[in-house]
Amino acid sequence: MQKCTKEMSGPVSEKVDRSPDYDVVIIGGAFSGSASAILLKRRFPDLKVLIVEKSEMFDRKVGESTSEVSACFLTRVLKVGRHLSMDHVGKHGLRMWFHREGDNCPSKVSEVGPAFQGRLPTFQLNRLKLDTHLLDEAVALGCELLRPATIKDIELGGVGKNHLVIKPKDGEQREITAGWVVDASGKAAMLARKLKLWHSNADQHPVNAMWSRFKKVNDLDSAKSVEAMGGLDTHVLAQRGFSTNHLMGYGWWSWIIPLDSGEVSVGLTWDERIFTPPKDGSMSERLHEHLLKHPIGKLMFQDAVAVENDNRYYKGLPYYSEKIAGDGWTIAGDAAGFMDPLYSQGLDFCSHTVYSSYALLRQHFSGECVKEEIAMRENEYKRSYFYWFDALYKNKYYYIGDAELMHVAYLLDIATYFIGPVRLVYEDHDTEFAKMPYDGPAGTFFAKFMRFYNRRLCRLAHKKIKAGKYGDKNLDHHLLSVNAFTPGPATMKLMFQGIKIWLWAELRYAFVRPSDASEATMMTPLPQAGDYKQA
Repeated sequence: MQKCTKEMSGPVSEKVDRSPDYDVVIIGGAFSGSASAILLKRRFPDLKVLIVEKSEMFDRKVGESTSEVSACFLTRVLKVGRHLSMDHVGKHGLRMWFHREGDNCPSKVSEVGPAFQGRLPTFQLNRLKLDTHLLDEAVALGCELLRPATIKDIELGGVGKNHLVIKPKDGEQREITAGWVVDASGKAAMLARKLKLWHSNADQHPVNAMWSRFKKVNDLDSAKSVEAMGGLDTHVLAQRGFSTNHLMGYGWWSWIIPLDSGEVSVGLTWDERIFTPPKDGSMSERLHEHLLKHPIGKLMFQDAVAVENDNRYYKGLPYYSEKIAGDGWTIAGDAAGFMDPLYSQGLDFCSHTVYSSYALLRQHFSGECVKEEIAMRENEYKRSYFYWFDALYKNKYYYIGDAELMHVAYLLDIATYFIGPVRLVYEDHDTEFAKMPYDGPAGTFFAKFMRFYNRRLCRLAHKKIKAGKYGDKNLDHHLLSVNAFTPGPATMKLMFQGIKIWLWAELRYAFVRPSDASEATMMTPLPQAGDYKQA
């Protein structure tokens, strides 16, 4: 049963010693900074909040697709569901496409994904629009905005004793005091780097990404696509073109996300131990060359045109901060860390860290002592980060190009996600968003279960490679989930289906030794999947 958490707005407690300049200074005005400001001003209308944003206007960024947890945060917590429904694109689930090198017929590819649109709202976002809308709302609630402006210096002296030097682009340099500093500076991770809490995780997960946007993309639901894909169109009743479509290969995957403008966001993410993308030409040319090697990519992008000067490249995607809260400061959003964009869960972690930061400040401005709360968060973020990373992403790119193994991962990863994080935030967002995922005994159990099967799937990939069977179901298989994922018991059926397929694969390859079973050799580049012929 859903817990009712009605929260009343009111003034800052008289017990609080308030800073003469600002109660809270937020560094960064995009999603995490604006969301933090909105939550604080709704709860404490008299709070003095300053947002410092370095850009004159937001650009379009990675993070266009939401999963169910971040969609819950946007619709149930921030209450911007109308904006999302009116100005963004509804998402029809996650869909993966597999093929084998040399077979470029779109009608032969294998497909993993849902047969129907999901029951819970998710969206394909125009981040420029969303970030602008949230910042406008924060300002309308009474937050002061300095933009464009840069932070020249920060001295963290504890609650009420923080000192910042800020330089607006047009105007005099300002020195101010702040009761609390919230770092929502994104990948710049200003406080984590200043406090020497920032760490790269690229040694365990050397994953990079490049992306661009294209016009004149052939839609997957067009008459041309349906004809080229033959009988495939009869198996799925959702609109494939409005899914987050992923092209899958050994050591890499590409996302394809439709945007409200009619343009399409396309990215390539790869593990540099295993895969090397095309090297010649501009970034969009390299990306286009790569897309045309996949039959679905060729079907959609044969005549597509790249949007000029709209490219990004990120090397060493994963990083994290040791902790995200201290005496008079908190870290929210991508400033706290990032893992991998495969399941579109970047905004999930942003949502948790934003609300966790807000819950801490809410407690303080309500006149309560927060020393124990800060101490409790000492290792909370790092622990949750590695639970999530080990469960979902560690060495996943070794089996990401095999339809059978990724079908197992799809069923188990998403089922556990719905049974755990999705169900919990929908039942009680105030409690669950205020802490990190996989917290507590039940969360720890599921994290360990997920880590176990992720390791087994990686080992199975090595066994299939040794047996010459890697990618043996990458053609002519419709691996579709007919039952919708929901935050309830029905999802258990999908989990058991995934376990059954997994155990059957374990049985088939029980007597096959991988080239080397040690964890260390799993770091060694392996042959491309296309080197093996279908059995």
